[in-house]
Amino acid sequence: MKVAMVVAEPSGDNIAANLIRTMKARNLEVDVSGICGPAMMREGAAAHYTLDDISALGIEGLIGRLRKILKIRKDYTEFLLGSPPDIYIGIDAPDFNLSIEKRLRRAGIPTLQYVAPTVWAWRGYRIHKLKKAVDHLLTIYPFESALFDRAGIPYTYIGHPLADEIAVCENLSDRSRFGLSAEDRVVAILPGSRANEVSSLASIFLNTAESLAADDPTLKFIAPFINDATCQIFRQTLDSMNCSISVQIVMHESLNVIAVSDLVIAASGTAALETALLGKPVVVSYRLSRLSYWMVKVLTKTNFYSMLNHFDGGPVIPEFMQNDCTAENLTREAQKLLHDEAYRARIIKKFDEIAVELRQNANQLAVGEITRLVYRDKA
Repeated sequence: MKVAMVVAEPSGDNIAANLIRTMKARNLEVDVSGICGPAMMREGAAAHYTLDDISALGIEGLIGRLRKILKIRKDYTEFLLGSPPDIYIGIDAPDFNLSIEKRLRRAGIPTLQYVAPTVWAWRGYRIHKLKKAVDHLLTIYPFESALFDRAGIPYTYIGHPLADEIAVCENLSDRSRFGLSAEDRVVAILPGSRANEVSSLASIFLNTAESLAADDPTLKFIAPFINDATCQIFRQTLDSMNCSISVQIVMHESLNVIAVSDLVIAASGTAALETALLGKPVVVSYRLSRLSYWMVKVLTKTNFYSMLNHFDGGPVIPEFMQNDCTAENLTREAQKLLHDEAYRARIIKKFDEIAVELRQNANQLAVGEITRLVYRDKA
């Protein structure tokens, strides 16, 4: 089976790597290539381009690299039309993937979009493009189903692969790997996976940590990063602020760091979801440039930004977005989570319910849909 696969974020790279691993475990003969991240390449995928080549997708950072990204998309599409795969799998990154999928589908190449664009939240007009572009859609959140039912888009709800992955992880809570004791109270700092996110949030998160330490000097702080670029930005911010606290910085261990923590301060996104799936209380916040925030406000259709606040039962956690993203607000919420046991327990209970809802054996369901699409016309 010749598979073309495209990712544009580290989270998509992990999804793709697990998908490749599952296909191999089911003894499928697969030849995977595409626009790959390091996790995909470790599983044997051949990279026409790398994740770094298009990782500026989204509003932030896009304008400066738009010409290069568009050229990559055009060139890669022409390559696929000239050497058709058995299936094209776009993982997230709808602004990049849907245009490719639309052209390939017209040429008779099966297209599958793994992770739906958030048309229920903002830029709802994309649903029309989605309907023209994909043969099948894999959704990862249960609250998306009603919209795609109404739109008549073929989809399968598979749950979130991260929920399955975390459920079977072992020894995540081993504090000794970070030199921590069972008695330590630990606060994790996760200011994002993109350079612009860390640049925007690092100083606010560090000021929050200093305020928490002023109240409880015994607190331990630890910050994990997925690449050298974001780590360097954080280190520079830490040094320039002359912080009164010590922060342990580690690489490539975000799940372990969250698991050993008593509280997490995180950018809204994958890290916040990881925190919920691990049953840890989290303070969620985010900041955009003024232009980006204006665009989001104009095009958005929801009052909530964090995915955790869209499940049945209403909002789960406070969100501190844009002007509300201040050290004072984050500190107040963090103190409540550290000291109000009843409040903390209510949130963790809801997180546990979300985790159960998202555990659907996503990788196996996804591979089932992939093989169905590839062989539907060959039976």
